[in-house]
Amino acid sequence: MTEPHTPTASRSKRTIGAIYSKMAKSLYEPLVVHGSFKLFAPGMNDVILEHGRAAAAHARRRPILDMPVGTGYFTVETAAAHDGILVACDIAEGMVRRARTAAANKGLSNLVVLQADAHHLPFADGSFPAVTSSNGLQVIPGTERALAELVRVLAPGGKLFIAALSMPVGRGSRDGTVSPGLLVRGRVVAGLLQREGLKIFSTRQRGLAYLIEATKP
Repeated sequence: MTEPHTPTASRSKRTIGAIYSKMAKSLYEPLVVHGSFKLFAPGMNDVILEHGRAAAAHARRRPILDMPVGTGYFTVETAAAHDGILVACDIAEGMVRRARTAAANKGLSNLVVLQADAHHLPFADGSFPAVTSSNGLQVIPGTERALAELVRVLAPGGKLFIAALSMPVGRGSRDGTVSPGLLVRGRVVAGLLQREGLKIFSTRQRGLAYLIEATKP
């Protein structure tokens, strides 16, 4: 899976990063986690927590990646259930600061939060036996490129857990390379992962949310 680096995609990422940085301190959790997610995807939050526990169980003491971390609302729960390092990243500087604060408030020394671009993750191939992506793929421009990076850093035998929203309004761009991920259907995401060689072992729907679990041979 490859995708050209375009000025449009770069501008979109900068804009989204700026918006979510401003939302991080006091708006994101009440409006999104406790608002729109519960309204449009009942049960999604519970499945995300389930994904985190499954990722921790699969990784054991090995590192986990979570991208994007957002405010860390769900990530701190995964880190608390994990005996190893959990690396979390987000393009929004405000989200990174907020997630670090959440980790400190919980006394979690195993949660490391970095600012990073979903299209260019700063990790070697196969670094993580478990990768989670919750509540953020829908706002990342260039869904295909972001998925390719998640697959690249996933270790052979590793498991990928995805939870995201999708609006039922047309198809967006065919492969999601430029349009926001919100316009990319769950079945398209599953198809892109299969094209990368992953095996899908679970797909679920919760309202407008799709929830995917896959493994890398």
